[in-house]
Amino acid sequence: MNRITNAFILVLLFPLMILSIFISFDLPLGIFKSSGAQLPYGSEIILGFTILIAILFINRSVKRWMALHTVSKKNQFAFNTLLSAERKKRVIAYGWLESLVYCFIGMALAVLTLKALPPAILFIFFGIEGLVFVLLGSRRFAIGLSSKAIIVADREVSVIYYTGLRKVSIGQQTLYFDYLQSLQLSFPMDAVPVEQRSTFLTYLERMVDPNKVLIQNLGSWRK
Repeated sequence: MNRITNAFILVLLFPLMILSIFISFDLPLGIFKSSGAQLPYGSEIILGFTILIAILFINRSVKRWMALHTVSKKNQFAFNTLLSAERKKRVIAYGWLESLVYCFIGMALAVLTLKALPPAILFIFFGIEGLVFVLLGSRRFAIGLSSKAIIVADREVSVIYYTGLRKVSIGQQTLYFDYLQSLQLSFPMDAVPVEQRSTFLTYLERMVDPNKVLIQNLGSWRK
């Protein structure tokens, strides 16, 4: 989820940043027979990009906090454990880096032009929100396995449902879940602590139909 959201945000950020640069330096816009500072509806265009980016930020933030809240209800899961220490350290490092980048983007937009103040505030706000999420949420980053789905809650929210599932396998340090119609979901295998992998596999085998789901090359997790 997080990678996809970041990709869409970057796609929207690119024209927003270019437009802000043109407005800041009043560069000519031949196609519009105008210049950046005199571009008609320049503020409205920036506001439009801001709203689209805000929707992406809000959607990700809500899903992150909801997943963290859900997985913390241990009584709702047959298996529930905190992320491995290795995975947790990497998530915290990436979370801090991501948040700082967003804060720098916000400051850069604010410096370029006052017309870009709305997206600047947006990036800085969610940069800070990301830092708060890492600081407060890192103690609760966890993976839960219930009768309906597997939830991995950290900066990447992964929800793996059993409906339509056909194969579970390991490859390149990743746990893959293959479904009908070539759909594939995954999460890093180091999300599950080494000492909990045997228990995780045992509960997973109980939850899925062995006649429909092939559990492949996870034999090392039984040790």
